[in-house]
Amino acid sequence: MKKEELEKYIGDLSSELQEKARQCKTKEELNALLAENDVELSEDALQAVAGGCGTAPKCDKCGSKKEWKSLREWEGWVCPKCKK
Repeated sequence: MKKEELEKYIGDLSSELQEKARQCKTKEELNALLAENDVELSEDALQAVAGGCGTAPKCDKCGSKKEWKSLREWEGWVCPKCKK
């Protein structure tokens, strides 16, 4: 997560919430934190603070763009075609 981008978008939050937001390592963590506190950021803002350019990795097997999946016991990039 790019610190300077994050600071730009969390500046209006309480100091306590800003500190918690700074500890988030992924877009999903930040989104969950904000949802728990009834705060919304635009998708553009979330991409900027947690995704850099927002480019998903490609599948080594088929070349498709992978999708981020977050389950209770696991999270990571998965190819929608190969399911790996």
